[in-house]
Amino acid sequence: MAKTVRLRGDIVFGYLQPRYEELKIKDFKLYKSVYCGLCKSLGKNYGVISRFVLNYDCTLLAMLYISLRSENCGTEKGHCVFNPLKKCLFCAEAGEGLRFAGAVSVITAYFKLCDTIRDSGFLKKTVAHVFRFFLRRSYKKAIRLYPEINNSALNMTESQIKAEQKESSIDESAEPTAKFVSALCEIISSDDKQRRILSIFGYFLGRWIYIMDAADDLENDIKHNRYNPFKKNYNGDIKETIGYCCDVLNMTVSQLTMAYDLLETDTYKEIIDNVIYYGLSFRQSCCLVKKYGSDLNDKNEKGEKQ
Repeated sequence: MAKTVRLRGDIVFGYLQPRYEELKIKDFKLYKSVYCGLCKSLGKNYGVISRFVLNYDCTLLAMLYISLRSENCGTEKGHCVFNPLKKCLFCAEAGEGLRFAGAVSVITAYFKLCDTIRDSGFLKKTVAHVFRFFLRRSYKKAIRLYPEINNSALNMTESQIKAEQKESSIDESAEPTAKFVSALCEIISSDDKQRRILSIFGYFLGRWIYIMDAADDLENDIKHNRYNPFKKNYNGDIKETIGYCCDVLNMTVSQLTMAYDLLETDTYKEIIDNVIYYGLSFRQSCCLVKKYGSDLNDKNEKGEKQ
């Protein structure tokens, strides 16, 4: 039976979330305002269907953009499209941050749908075809506005397919996603020093996203004979392999944290700090430790301390 190759990365919702219980109430409301503001921006710039590609990863990207460029992004109250009876606090689209993050959301979602069509069964393929059809106009607009994002996504897709078809090592398999997120982060700042730091930070953040998704999907990929870079380390004991995944993730977090420490964020600093210092290890705990047993806690706690 041939192994299925597919792109990694949780495009629909994302892994880059804060640890909410560690946020102050005002910061939680501020985070929600950016999340809802990005949703509103997607609807305004790309149509209602594009709101379905809203994700946490691009919310963090928007906050980084607004923070590092010191954009004046106030808040305003309005009704939620999906829940008209509810009033939400929206981040106002006063700068480029939300538009940039919206374009990334649309383009990455489009490539993910293409991947689903290429590698999935009939039902998933059919649903992806329908959704891609409705998203196509939004995608074309996004690549007109941000052709560099589309070029980076195309390079990532081609490199990822080649790496996974060769059943490459973990480092080689994570490289395309790492380079893609690195390229996105470089766009965020116009300052040369910040761009160099963001390039390194984005590289390890992209690497973490790929490895996290691979670890999260390992058991399912083994069951369905799909490619997974950690399958080479699997000897019949899933917990032992997941423990190794945690080690790799923790090392990656320590490297991206060192780069992040060099950045001088302004707006949303407390929220972004929370995502980097607490949210990443908390995602690992939710996706891996709780799923495979408390005996992995020691490894994850080491990651939180780094």
